[in-house]
Amino acid sequence: MIKLNLTKKRIALISIFLAIFTVGTIFMFITPPSVKSTYGLSTQTSDGVTISFNVFEPSSGGLNKPAIIIGHGSMVNKEMVKGYALELAAVGFVAVPFDFRGHGQSTMVEPDNKTKDIIAIKEYLSTRGDVDMNSLGYIGYSMGGLGQELIHQDLTFKCFIGIGTWLYPDLRNGSLVDPLNVLMIQALFDEAVELPVLKESLANRTGIPVSNIDSNKLYGSFQEGNASMIYLDDNSNHLTLAWDEDFIREARDWAINSFDLDVVDETYYVNIRGLIFLMQVIGGIALFFLTVEPLIRLSLCQNEEKERDFHYFKPETKESSIKSISIKVVLYSIVLGIPGVLIFIPLLLILPLAVAGFVVTLLFGQTFGLLVLLWRIGKKSDTSLKTILSIPFKGRNLLLRQVIAGAVLGAMLFIIVYLSVGLNYLGLVPSITKIWTIPIYFVICFFVILILNLVTQVIIQNKFTDTIKNNLKVLFLGTLFPLLYYIVYLLLVSVLMRSLFYFGTFIPISILMFTLTSGVSVVSYKKTGNIIVGAIINAVLLTFLIVTISPPQNGLSFIARLLF
Repeated sequence: MIKLNLTKKRIALISIFLAIFTVGTIFMFITPPSVKSTYGLSTQTSDGVTISFNVFEPSSGGLNKPAIIIGHGSMVNKEMVKGYALELAAVGFVAVPFDFRGHGQSTMVEPDNKTKDIIAIKEYLSTRGDVDMNSLGYIGYSMGGLGQELIHQDLTFKCFIGIGTWLYPDLRNGSLVDPLNVLMIQALFDEAVELPVLKESLANRTGIPVSNIDSNKLYGSFQEGNASMIYLDDNSNHLTLAWDEDFIREARDWAINSFDLDVVDETYYVNIRGLIFLMQVIGGIALFFLTVEPLIRLSLCQNEEKERDFHYFKPETKESSIKSISIKVVLYSIVLGIPGVLIFIPLLLILPLAVAGFVVTLLFGQTFGLLVLLWRIGKKSDTSLKTILSIPFKGRNLLLRQVIAGAVLGAMLFIIVYLSVGLNYLGLVPSITKIWTIPIYFVICFFVILILNLVTQVIIQNKFTDTIKNNLKVLFLGTLFPLLYYIVYLLLVSVLMRSLFYFGTFIPISILMFTLTSGVSVVSYKKTGNIIVGAIINAVLLTFLIVTISPPQNGLSFIARLLF
């Protein structure tokens, strides 16, 4: 018989956190109650691209509603700007966030004319029958600012809100007859757009000397149809522009004033949804970790007598303290990361999806350093690197059950993260045109995580006694090792680019990702005595993340962009 370790206490906790996650998920998708949400829609552009979009609109219905199209930034998707869409829908707009071609779940063709994507969404709105097609607005976050190309010519757009993006100096001026109210939302720590450049464009737009242009000051008026302003906040960077509650409120209020709208629902829901999201994430992650042990036992143990000595392999490192090994991990990673990256660059040039290739190239740099460290550790105990790498895979039947356990738990964690983070803040499902790349990146991600786990779990975790306090220490180290390496190398990239864009974009997400993957590795190793299960779980999540956020781009053009 298989003992699943389902005590009454565990069953009760699983039930409680399942209920918390379920309730949180339900409320996340019915808040605001005044909004009707429709997901997973698609339309075709004139050049045959399938554009994926969602629609958020007042649940009360009605005719002649104003509409706002919302374009996201590079390396993200429509879920990133969902907060703006919900708040706009609550006050009375039909809000349509969409995936630009090559991003999220939209397909891709060449040439890369993203303006046609916006036109396709506009054509969808014209088929509804309840939208005033002379009362359109557009919000562009980062790359989405390219929508100004259409707005400049199309007089049906009465409002443009740029979020962390540029302002075209020659964008048409609004008037009483053909209004265009322009709000530029800028974060003080924005790594992509400089405030002085925005001021120069606004000066050109208003005819006021740039030295007299101030932030948070209204120029023109809504009554005359030529209101313009730069809204500056001092607590955000380029990434958090998409979620900052002050920015969302400012965009909502600007849109209301631009269309002189009678507000349907005056409640502001960003903070409420933030609390619901927190409840959803806590419930989901706790549910996952509570079910890890029973699912692993179900997958791995045919009977109690066959349970293994979990700590199957301990390289001779008695002469090295945890502190000494940790310092070596950091030094080997950082110092030998450069040759590791250079070794991987030829693969970056041929891999599809250059941003995903860039992520795994950086990861392989650390992997190379850790491989050298493992080789030196093995040499001291007369154990070859080949032996160290092969031991986790020994035992065909056991390996198969580990793969099954990793796949089941990986799917479970992915579903939890997708329903919480994925559908609300950062999409995790790539378009059909990018699905074929998933096996390629999964293999690479699995390998780099496996090497990190050989060091963090097999060597360092084995040096600690099995207590909650010590497991938290290992979790911290498992987060710290890749994070320190990533910080150093992204700063190097920033020097090459003369911009902190990638640093500011990747580090906040990396902190959360590395913390979660480290926790998964610690717990799965503790329950299985092997690193295969944890490597599979983490590789699933990391693969879907990097493939989804990566637009189609070849490695050569990506490197050229970094250097020039």
